[in-house]
Amino acid sequence: MATIEIQLDIEQRGSGYFEINPTLSGKSYKMNFRWSARSLSWSFDIDDNLKGVKLVNGIDLLEPYQYNEDLPPGKLGVVRNKGTDSKPGFFNFGIDKEMTLVYEEP
Repeated sequence: MATIEIQLDIEQRGSGYFEINPTLSGKSYKMNFRWSARSLSWSFDIDDNLKGVKLVNGIDLLEPYQYNEDLPPGKLGVVRNKGTDSKPGFFNFGIDKEMTLVYEEP
């Protein structure tokens, strides 16, 4: 099982909305990320198959949707690399940050 860090360069984009196209388990997916100033949290979509999932750390974000064969078959989650924050924020999430998004191949 390989674990990969999904490259999120939020500072470079400087926006509360961006799109990436990672290859997960050999297939390319379109992922949209949105920052909510109201709840101070990120959410994401995968293609047209999954919408508005809040990014929280410590759980497999795809586990509740295992029945959907159009989603990546592995585990997707936020991990804390350093520091003490309990959730991904606007400035602590992404490449070389306190928290990153990782995908574990099945």
